[in-house]
Amino acid sequence: MFKKIMITTLLVGISGLSLAASNRPSGYTTICKIDQTCTVSGSTNVAFGASGKFVYKVLSGSFSCSVSTFGSDPIPSKSVKECSISKSGSGSGGTTSSTPPTNSSSSSSGSTNTGGSSECKAGATISNKTVDCGGKTIGLSCPGDGEGQPAVITLKNATIKNVRIAANGGADGIHCDSGTCRAENVVWEDICEDAASLLSSGKKLTISGGSAYNSTSGPGGKPDKIFQHNSKNSTFEITGNFTAKGTNGKLYRSCGNCSSNGGPRYVNINNVTIDGSIGSIAGVNGNFGDVATIRNLKIKGYKSGSPKVCEEYKGVQKGSSSTKIGEKWNTSACNVSKSDVKAF
Repeated sequence: MFKKIMITTLLVGISGLSLAASNRPSGYTTICKIDQTCTVSGSTNVAFGASGKFVYKVLSGSFSCSVSTFGSDPIPSKSVKECSISKSGSGSGGTTSSTPPTNSSSSSSGSTNTGGSSECKAGATISNKTVDCGGKTIGLSCPGDGEGQPAVITLKNATIKNVRIAANGGADGIHCDSGTCRAENVVWEDICEDAASLLSSGKKLTISGGSAYNSTSGPGGKPDKIFQHNSKNSTFEITGNFTAKGTNGKLYRSCGNCSSNGGPRYVNINNVTIDGSIGSIAGVNGNFGDVATIRNLKIKGYKSGSPKVCEEYKGVQKGSSSTKIGEKWNTSACNVSKSDVKAF
């Protein structure tokens, strides 16, 4: 009888430990609990939830550990939830937040996850599914900013979420090769060739949230562009509080001299922040019918003409050089008004 009691007590204790650990993903550490204010240094992928169900968001500085911050409630039945970050990250918390949480039964802005899918690895091809990496850092190599490097992740009608691309392992970033693709809450620690590209028969690539750092001192050496758009009759979307940092050549470029070049190509840039030095936001080929639609753009230290917001080019075939026409406003190629751009 005594042994049975001891075994029961031990099992209850182990169960309690398991339950406590499930309030954060595997490999994560709690920095604060619901209704408290957390602080993280730099852009950090933060998990919010309990009992093995989480939503993720890339945050920086101080924020409220609440449903309102993360946009959805991963487990409405649990009133006690935690905010946690990867053990390799840096953060703190514990101050009671003045922003109360709001209950929501929706979890559309994040999926349940317990620490990152095994399919989330450098060099992987993901087809017809969503893979949540749970804040994992992956990468290949970066010998320089030359063309022809492999993709860190190739998407085929698929979505990848909550992943960091290592500063020295960015290679040619994320490729969307077919169908509709999405990269959500991706952090590029530094860019090698490009952060992400819409290629081949890809119809749409959405970059939602996250951030990308690009620097002359980084592995790529010569910042050119963050996002590359090659696939014709397709749409590239950059949205959801995406932030570009460092010294960036361009945020986006529609291919100026691809093989069998043409168009149209469409880019929608909405709710994006440029926190650094940049040459231009978007470059499109007017002669191919490209259209850049830009709204709610915030640029650090912006003054009219610096940086260029939407630049029109004349696209050409491979072997020739595309010609820059110049910055345009409210045209068929550049659907943007000066009121759409704010300085901070």
